[in-house]
Amino acid sequence: MTAETLLYHPDRHIVLEGTQNLRDLGGYPTKDGKQTKWGKYYRSDSLHLVTPEGHAFLQAEKGIHTMIDLRLSVEGKYKKKDKARYDFYNIPLIDPATFTTKKPATLVEMYILMLESSKVKFKEIMDIFLEKRGEPVLFHCRVGKDRTGVLAALLLDLAGVPRDVIVQDYALTSVYKEITEEELHKRPPMMSRSQFKTMLGCEPSYMESFLDYLYKEYGNAAGFLKDVGLTEEEIHLLRADFVEEV
Repeated sequence: MTAETLLYHPDRHIVLEGTQNLRDLGGYPTKDGKQTKWGKYYRSDSLHLVTPEGHAFLQAEKGIHTMIDLRLSVEGKYKKKDKARYDFYNIPLIDPATFTTKKPATLVEMYILMLESSKVKFKEIMDIFLEKRGEPVLFHCRVGKDRTGVLAALLLDLAGVPRDVIVQDYALTSVYKEITEEELHKRPPMMSRSQFKTMLGCEPSYMESFLDYLYKEYGNAAGFLKDVGLTEEEIHLLRADFVEEV
């Protein structure tokens, strides 16, 4: 099976009104001849605009009962009745205070700062993953690219997915999440339109550079997770829960 076939597998992208970038992380090959498990982890842009029928579909058809929202509350709120459907966790991976004192000039710098400044949050997320072993889990941010992309990269690397496939999964956002004029109008003060458009992009080189840092500083995702406080046994359990025989 070619890399393109894997990326565009018919089960990967889930079309749902109110969201564009909802994807299953299953079906990717691992270095030891296995693959990531279908229906285990879903990555997405925000789902707070999804209809009640859409949420019902995710639960009935995909078995998703756990959702982790990586956004700040100001980025959009869920209706109480939709939120109540899930074991719902809001764990922002960006601390505004940190990004005020250390302003990243590029997306890569932002990813690295997120990795280094949110270790407690990553530990909290991994603890949820451990608690929900054997069950589907969906995690998302606003666009489903940066915070979601970093977390997805850690999971895929932990599973033993080759580097080039991790990079290609990251870049898939450019296929499903259009950079619209509405998005461009939301640019922060003091940032030009072209700068903001660059920040909304997902060039493969961004993930390449992030992985370079991860491997240099921690060896791999398992090394990072050990640094945030997971035991060897917990790391083994997380990986075992995300891989399956082909």
